[in-house]
Amino acid sequence: MGFNATVLYPNEPDTTFDMKYYLSNHMPLVEERFKKYGLKSWEVIQYYDTAAGGSSAQQQKQSGEEKPPFVTGCTLVWDSPDQLGAAMSSEDAKPVLDDIKNFCNKGPVFLGGQVVGKSST
Repeated sequence: MGFNATVLYPNEPDTTFDMKYYLSNHMPLVEERFKKYGLKSWEVIQYYDTAAGGSSAQQQKQSGEEKPPFVTGCTLVWDSPDQLGAAMSSEDAKPVLDDIKNFCNKGPVFLGGQVVGKSST
């Protein structure tokens, strides 16, 4: 059914995250470097605490509200874990990983998993 890699950026008190840079520079770089290894698509999620009425993590941080553990996440869609492994072990991974410092001051958490169920609605 596919393989998803999820990249999560921690939402700590001193976290800075530049969403504009992430969307307009980093994600196009990811696509350019990893598409040849089988990257099918990607999706970026900005996390909110639903108990806070949908305030963004950045707004919650400023107001002192309870915040989600991650400010942003990205799902990368592949056909297999081997494709992700090939991309991450290639020379193409270096500029992608080196770019993180340009939009976030925290290292991301990486998760990977096999898709075991899916809805088409």
